[in-house]
Amino acid sequence: MDDQRTSSLPQQAFLPGEARRVAFAFATFFLLLCSYYILRPVRDEMAVRFGADKLQWLFSATFAFTLLVVPLFGSVVRALRRDRVLPLVYGFLVLNLLLFQAAFAAGAGATAAAVFFVWLSVFNLFVVSLFWSRMGDCFSTAESHRLYGYIAAGGTCGALAGPAATAVLARHLETAHLMGISAFLLLISIACVLAVPRTGSGTAERPAGGSILAGIPLVMKRPDLHRIALLVLCYTTVSTVLYIEMVRLVGLEFASSGERTSFFARVDLAVNTGALVLQLLGTRKLVGRFGLRIALPLVPAILAAASGLLGAWRGLAGVAAMQVVHRAGEYAVGKPGREMIYTTLDAESRYKAKNFIDTAVYRAGDAGSAWVISGLRGLGLDAFLFAALPAALLWAVTAYSLGDRHDRHQST
Repeated sequence: MDDQRTSSLPQQAFLPGEARRVAFAFATFFLLLCSYYILRPVRDEMAVRFGADKLQWLFSATFAFTLLVVPLFGSVVRALRRDRVLPLVYGFLVLNLLLFQAAFAAGAGATAAAVFFVWLSVFNLFVVSLFWSRMGDCFSTAESHRLYGYIAAGGTCGALAGPAATAVLARHLETAHLMGISAFLLLISIACVLAVPRTGSGTAERPAGGSILAGIPLVMKRPDLHRIALLVLCYTTVSTVLYIEMVRLVGLEFASSGERTSFFARVDLAVNTGALVLQLLGTRKLVGRFGLRIALPLVPAILAAASGLLGAWRGLAGVAAMQVVHRAGEYAVGKPGREMIYTTLDAESRYKAKNFIDTAVYRAGDAGSAWVISGLRGLGLDAFLFAALPAALLWAVTAYSLGDRHDRHQST
């Protein structure tokens, strides 16, 4: 009954005691994504150097590395209290960043750059997935509908600050120094997330238990979970088409490394500015008024139309604009919407199944679609028309089904 009462008060942003919890969650996500986005433009520049026609190998290596990490993460979740998982994993990643800092300070070459590309791609998915798993222990389903948009805005602010800092600092600091700054921000985020109190009475003090690979059969058995997995596969297919095409066009358009890094940073800034505006002004109103049945399929429906247009007309500006809509919509609506659905699931689903979807399924989509794109190009076919467009349409249909199921569950 409490959840029903709070959900009937959309005009009231914060109930007593919520502002402090949201502030610390906001700060955690800000620091987390600022840490990542300081290094993302560097990673994308490494992708241009590697070559757009060979990116399927980096995506495949990322997927293989993810498959190695998932059972290790599952064993940690199985053995440790849930409230200790995040500090341990984040602390380990801080150590990784410091090791990369030492390697790049010593003059790392092309191999180290490829390893860093793979590591950062996995790092991003794990830290974000684990953050939202932790939020599921800290906020109820009704609270998530009202408050997740504000928390997601913290990440977007960090995603704005990160590339902005890189655009300025990269002129004066080496890549190794940027890694040190990123590690420091990630370390502070641990202290902030520990300040967010949990809901319930001590359930997070117990391990999730179960098998270290329990997430896989859970995804296969539960309708909500395998629909989320399909939705993520569609999302990554569109993402990969856009990313590979933009890397190719940037390589043709800009001659110097500095110009390419600057362009990628500007795209990141545009994405995250748009996402922030939507998160602060639109996410809560959109979900509150129309429900997830409308909010979740909105972005893929727009992308389906855009994919058809780009199949006929192609240019860097058009691809970049579609990338902005795609990523801003995901950060502002898609990701918060999926996290709202996870709040209705049990702890093992929120940690193991969710982590499996957010990492292994996500990177499988990257790798698989990269090879499909390579094959389509070999046949002389357009990836926008034969990969991105069908994926966006399936994404929209799946998102409507998933959102409708959630809305009907919440109304009962």
